[in-house]
Amino acid sequence: MKYRIWKYELLVNDTQSVDMPVNAEILSVDSQRGTLFLWAMVDADEMKEKRVFEVIGTGNPVPQGMGTERRFIGTVLMGPFAWHVFERTGGIR
Repeated sequence: MKYRIWKYELLVNDTQSVDMPVNAEILSVDSQRGTLFLWAMVDADEMKEKRVFEVIGTGNPVPQGMGTERRFIGTVLMGPFAWHVFERTGGIR
């Protein structure tokens, strides 16, 4: 096993998938030089899987229905905006 901490750029849009090693552990989200990033501890030797993340701005609708489940990752302040990052854990991916 080769554990590393990797960062992944997240786009500021509703839903996106990210290829990450299986069993990656999400550590945090924050902005760096004006860009939204997610950091995860990964086993670099593992195969990759798609994980789905949502970035929702304060006041924007939160998608519901069809068994949608999500886990809150964190809130990131960028300029005048607050972005709330979730990992979708069930329902439609």
